[in-house]
Amino acid sequence: MAPKVVIQGELQDRYEVQRLLLEAHPELHVDTVASPWELLDRARSGEYAVALVLKGPIARHQERVQAVASLKANGFGGRILYAGAFLTEKQDALQAGAHYAFDPDVQRAEEVVWAALFKPRVDVDHSYLRYLFVGEWLEIGEYADALPEVAPDVLLTSTSRHAVPEFYGALAEFTQRHPETRCVLVEDEASDDVRVEALATGVQPYVVLRDDGLLALARLVGNLAQECWLSRF
Repeated sequence: MAPKVVIQGELQDRYEVQRLLLEAHPELHVDTVASPWELLDRARSGEYAVALVLKGPIARHQERVQAVASLKANGFGGRILYAGAFLTEKQDALQAGAHYAFDPDVQRAEEVVWAALFKPRVDVDHSYLRYLFVGEWLEIGEYADALPEVAPDVLLTSTSRHAVPEFYGALAEFTQRHPETRCVLVEDEASDDVRVEALATGVQPYVVLRDDGLLALARLVGNLAQECWLSRF
């Protein structure tokens, strides 16, 4: 199914972004609305991947920021983008819950929307760890005994899935070949030999699950994936 985008802004501005976006990416489904309150109403009615709030009169800045906060509070599952000319506008939008704020005179809005559709890929070897990321803005991949042939954005490796010490030499080589991949090593269950080999890889972060917990691991991976997402802009 084609990704859906909803754009809020002044008539001429939103139609221009819609036109340019569809010219470059005709497979997208793009809707537009005039007012911030319409944005929230439209976002509730469909599964939009991106909601874009365009630059508008400074007198309506708080109204636009409130729309961002309402999208966040109502569990909008896509990416929220905010266009503003002033630093304070962008800061307010980010504090309200926007995932990215930009100056449309510096970055073209249609290009920002296209970049925002990217979902970082996280490859995970253990099924219970994959459940941590259900519903997140991610592409989740699986691997078992062998490391992925195509390097993901984030690689999550649990010691309980790899009881053979020799595996960790391959993991160390993988990290050297793919320095752009963020690797996280999770000690959830391991013999002394496996623990020594896992630590010897030098992979960081090294998370000891019994000490740090699942929620801390989920936040860590989420932050790494967010860094990957922001690097696209």
